[in-house]
Amino acid sequence: MACSKELFHSRGFMIDKLIRAVLLLIGLLWFAGCGFIQSPSVPPQMVGTTSLNNFDFDGKPTQIQVQGVPERVIVARPEILDALLALHAENHICAAYITRDKAEQIPELQKKMPKAVFYTSEMDRETALMMHPDFILGWRMSFRKGALGDTAFWRERNIPVYIEENSGPVPAVDPFPPSTVETEMRFIQNMGQLFQKEEEANGIVRNIQSALDEGIAKAREAPARRVITIEFMRDKIEVFGDKLLSGDIIRKIGSTNIQFDTPFISREELRMCGADTLFIVYHGNEQEGANALAQIQVPEFSDIPAVKNGRVFLLPYRNVCASHVYTAQTIREISNGLYFY
Repeated sequence: MACSKELFHSRGFMIDKLIRAVLLLIGLLWFAGCGFIQSPSVPPQMVGTTSLNNFDFDGKPTQIQVQGVPERVIVARPEILDALLALHAENHICAAYITRDKAEQIPELQKKMPKAVFYTSEMDRETALMMHPDFILGWRMSFRKGALGDTAFWRERNIPVYIEENSGPVPAVDPFPPSTVETEMRFIQNMGQLFQKEEEANGIVRNIQSALDEGIAKAREAPARRVITIEFMRDKIEVFGDKLLSGDIIRKIGSTNIQFDTPFISREELRMCGADTLFIVYHGNEQEGANALAQIQVPEFSDIPAVKNGRVFLLPYRNVCASHVYTAQTIREISNGLYFY
């Protein structure tokens, strides 16, 4: 009988231990499910904060602080989309604006970015808010009234915005800085840093520097040119002088820009400018380029040395305004026009 009692108590003790073990296991699983048992976290240095110097809509310098890598980026210009594609950062884009003349590219882009939404009209503030962005990239004009609105609106909501450096108004309007090759390279490097694509960014920058070195070498073997770069507008002619990218490239590779006190000139001033090389900036497709070229090939301008000697060249607008990944191409086009013809 004593033996039976002992056995009984022994079995009871074992059952009690088993119950406790099961309860403990259940408790551990519950705590783990609730997150009390933490999995190894990402080291803070792997997330980090990226600090970028930029400016607001009025040209006032600002500093952008971005925690980690943005994952819901709105791209408000198709040219900037080209830059992010070149950096292989397309997976971070949630929405992008594509101009109507490039709408046929959307199906192919959709394959690369299945989660992105594409617009063929500029996004307004309400549309952008619905996308829940964590970063916005655009030109200065992207943040005008009626479009995305002032940069302050987004920064007040802790959504960093970045205005591409060379996309401001004509630099004759202060306080915007001149557009230079260096600022184009800085944009690429900043995007490489932001999206952790430094290797790709460095490759693009090296190509730009290589094109510049080639142009400087050509200039040593040829006479310097007197250059004017213009765009025919509806009722006026805009001059792209020293403070714009084309002018910066022309100076860097050994030639001189013909300067005027204002960003716009008359037809008479163009006729009398005495340029031996002339670049015409145009928007759109090849037909638009041909239309722009036709405006200089009229009797009125036949005495301009550049026209008389067949030294008139076209430059696509995307290659001279916030050109980033097209900058090397722009340098080579200008260099060829100056020294190969």
